[in-house]
Amino acid sequence: MRKFASITVALILAAGVMTAAPASAAAKISNGVSCTKLNQTTSVSGSKYKCAKNPLSTSAKLTWLSVDCLNSAAAYVKSQKDSVTLIVNLSAQIPVIDLGITNETAHKAEIQAKIDETNLRLAAAKTKLAAAVSEPDKKAYTSAVSAWTSAARLYTSQLNKIILDIRKLESAKLAAVNQPAQLKADVANTKANAQLICTKGF
Repeated sequence: MRKFASITVALILAAGVMTAAPASAAAKISNGVSCTKLNQTTSVSGSKYKCAKNPLSTSAKLTWLSVDCLNSAAAYVKSQKDSVTLIVNLSAQIPVIDLGITNETAHKAEIQAKIDETNLRLAAAKTKLAAAVSEPDKKAYTSAVSAWTSAARLYTSQLNKIILDIRKLESAKLAAVNQPAQLKADVANTKANAQLICTKGF
């Protein structure tokens, strides 16, 4: 009987160990650990976790994800979506900018031609003024010199503005051409950061 009792106790203890083992071996809640109830939340060692689908994965499986992981993943998803829109807009801007540069370049040529003509007339008026003898002639040529000088200044001011506008357009085109690569790099960095924060087991 004692032997039978000992065996019975041993079996009971063994059963207790077997039933306790799964509970103690239950996976600790961390990034990537399976869960069943969508949007369920819990805290582990001061860190908050939520049962959700990982935005960085194509899997529909629900897992525990830290709030920091979810926030960084959401930031990545948003940056990716925004970058696609921005790149499309930038690509659409390039032909418009090119047209603006073409128009301003043509306008620049027109104003330069007017400046050249004005300078010729100004030089001629100065020559006539220098050769003038009568007071009426001197007065007339002085007015002509003044008028052509004002015209030259006006056209030069217009030319400088056009040159500045062309430079701005060229800078805008350079940004439109180069920015997509920078946007893609920024998105890649955001994704890498999110993947690091969402590392399984953390």
